[in-house]
Amino acid sequence: MVIVRRELTTTPTVLLAGVALLYFTAQLLIPTLGMGIGWDEAVYASQYAAHAPPAVYSAPRAQGVSLLVAPIVAITDEVVVLRLWLSVVSSAALFGAFAVWLRVRNHRVVPLAALLLAGCWLSVFYGNQAMPNLYVALGAVAATGFLLIGNPLGLGASMVLVSLMRPTDALVLAVPLAAYALWRRSLRDVAALAAGLAIGWGQWAAEAVTRFGGVAERLGAAGEHNDTGLTSTLGEHARALDGPALCRFGVECGGVPPALLIWWIAIPLAAGAGLWTARRTPWFRPLALATATAVAMALPYFFYVDYAAPRFLLPAYALLALPVATAVLSSPRPALVGVAAHLILQGAVAVAMSSGIRADRDVMNAAAEQLRPRIDGPCVIYGQGGAQLGYLLGCESQAIAQRFDATMPARVRGFRDRGYDVIMTHRGVEPPAYTDDWQRLDLPGPWRARLG
Repeated sequence: MVIVRRELTTTPTVLLAGVALLYFTAQLLIPTLGMGIGWDEAVYASQYAAHAPPAVYSAPRAQGVSLLVAPIVAITDEVVVLRLWLSVVSSAALFGAFAVWLRVRNHRVVPLAALLLAGCWLSVFYGNQAMPNLYVALGAVAATGFLLIGNPLGLGASMVLVSLMRPTDALVLAVPLAAYALWRRSLRDVAALAAGLAIGWGQWAAEAVTRFGGVAERLGAAGEHNDTGLTSTLGEHARALDGPALCRFGVECGGVPPALLIWWIAIPLAAGAGLWTARRTPWFRPLALATATAVAMALPYFFYVDYAAPRFLLPAYALLALPVATAVLSSPRPALVGVAAHLILQGAVAVAMSSGIRADRDVMNAAAEQLRPRIDGPCVIYGQGGAQLGYLLGCESQAIAQRFDATMPARVRGFRDRGYDVIMTHRGVEPPAYTDDWQRLDLPGPWRARLG
């Protein structure tokens, strides 16, 4: 009798599902789950919240994140429920985006690429936050994959996602993808790209007319808000590799972290090695498209937007994960040590970032609870933390970033004239002189309030 032994192998799809599950678990383990809500999150979530009025929506924002969180914020104000929802959505999106690439190449390189992205501190930190950049990144991965396999419906849907999240990023994404589609003479893919852009940009343009006085006016306001123009922020991005979340508004970005700088430099080197390894294989063309698209999406944030936020580079990291994973699997066993070092280093940054920000937001939550008994009617929160405190307390809000104007903003004055209680909040910033005779209130930590 002949005994046939079959080796048990784990398929790439199962490996990818395991990565998505690990990603979900990581989001539950680091201290983001119980983290209070941030400024941008409060603005997005308040647009469809049942318990709080919409916060001021600045010109650069788009509706994608607001629509993503609408099913939750419409029924509950519990931030932890919102975090759980986003943990599920982001993990499913990670699986879905890279599953498209399994149809390009059904190989373990794809789940490894997903692991490299999921292991970035940015992916873990922002996975359950109401922010657009991770979904732009995963949408870019999916769109590139759908283009390669000739699926115009998937391509169009991916472009809708990206253009609803960040229309300008979608426009940049479309350039290399359209060039590839034209090179392949695939007019249906070009049409899919155009249709996806039209939906996101159409919504943004319609909102520009109703909220901002026109498309040109909104574009001008968005450019001013984002400090756009020919510039170079390579140094700022290098200093922000381990935080802060935003290197702007006078925030001390610190020095360049040596370990993270080595990690950063290793990414393009490893991506180049992956391309070189695949140069004589059918895998080269997909990797070349992913790399070109990654470079295209990074360039505006290096040379056009005059400040740095680490999350801006998530789309580039997501796409470069594919050639990097190729290099890892084509290298000797020590390359796997590099993967372990990547996961450990990035995990440590994720824990440090989330712990620090959670502590700050815990103090803000405590400040909100101390203010709550003082509110017995219509209210407006004006000052630092205005958007977050307004969301938590169900008040109108007017947030400031650095300093107060010498005179009360017309919007706040209008609320006050209509009988709203005005609560001015600040920490470490000199309050405006017109509040000198208002009632003063000490809040937890560095927070202070004046009630007028």
